[in-house]
Amino acid sequence: MCDQKSIYIHVPFCVKKCIYCDFYSETPLSLIPSYIKSLQKEIETRSGSRDKISTIYFGGGTPSLLPVKDIETLLQTIGDKFSVSRDVEVTLEVNPGTIDLNFLRRLKKVGINRLSIGVQSFNDDKLKFLGRIHTAGQAVKIIDHAGKAGFDNISIDLIYGIPFETETRWLEDLKQAVMITPHHLSCYMLTIEPGTPLGEKLKKGLISPLDSMAMSRLFKKTSRFLSKFKYEHYEISNFSRGSQNRSKHNSKYWDITPYYGFGPAAHSYDTKIRSWNHQSIETYIKDIESGRLPVEDTEILTREQKMMEMIMLRLRTLEGLDLEKFQILFHRSFQNEFREILDNILDQSLGRFMGHEFALTLEGKTHLNSIIEAFSQKIL
Repeated sequence: MCDQKSIYIHVPFCVKKCIYCDFYSETPLSLIPSYIKSLQKEIETRSGSRDKISTIYFGGGTPSLLPVKDIETLLQTIGDKFSVSRDVEVTLEVNPGTIDLNFLRRLKKVGINRLSIGVQSFNDDKLKFLGRIHTAGQAVKIIDHAGKAGFDNISIDLIYGIPFETETRWLEDLKQAVMITPHHLSCYMLTIEPGTPLGEKLKKGLISPLDSMAMSRLFKKTSRFLSKFKYEHYEISNFSRGSQNRSKHNSKYWDITPYYGFGPAAHSYDTKIRSWNHQSIETYIKDIESGRLPVEDTEILTREQKMMEMIMLRLRTLEGLDLEKFQILFHRSFQNEFREILDNILDQSLGRFMGHEFALTLEGKTHLNSIIEAFSQKIL
């Protein structure tokens, strides 16, 4: 049994869907009371082991649509059924268009100690294109309110690379962000997913995405700009003011540690088996009310899958892949097993060995997908 596990709670509700988002969510907020009851039952049913919980994360969707009393109820249920660490990191994603100072003060009081604020941009034209329900002014105001409410661990989400993005426009977003000096920044490159409204626009030829070279330039510009303001680029999309402000929860994923996922579409992992719940609020609630776990499917991970996931996740990080840990887990030398791939990476200065670790350079991270594909062809 692992000493430290994490809990992810999926909140599948939104005021309206953003055009780029392919995470599962629905807009009928009338389902929230039934969802909360079902979520409590799922937590209670799956919690027999008294596992030590070191991080809790409310993601979505829009978790800030939940009444604070429901968030408190869920935290109490977790506290009753698990052994929660005294210094547990409890994160809640918030949309600036759904909250106010009073809400934030009440959140802090019930035990939320980290906020992930979905700003996405400080440019109203970009926000309108992305389908966000807030303005740039609202975002700045909410960040200020978060500080007034007593939060000392605040993360801001930004998106770059939209079809009409320019380097100047993106730098303005970054400049606005560093003026606010959040503890953490997540800067996500826009991905146009099939089946989303944005994907349909692309399919119909209504938008022209930035090319890969332009995206790579923006990625490198982001890293170099934020490093000047003492932000550590510790994962491909994440920056923190010192290692103490890294997202402990997300770092668990990149370290491939076990986690519970509660709620519709949530995934769970116990080092051997991955499972995922139904991507339907109605089916989820129906299963719970019928006394069944709401699991859609499970998979037993093969040795090759575990190896691939370790490489894929660790190469996203600043420290990279631990060669000794790889040897212990898979009884193979990473250097010997992938000598040809590694020689190619090293020849192009896309990666480097640092003691017992292998990590990609900043330039290497711009080629992450092709590098992962090379490992995948070798392993799978």
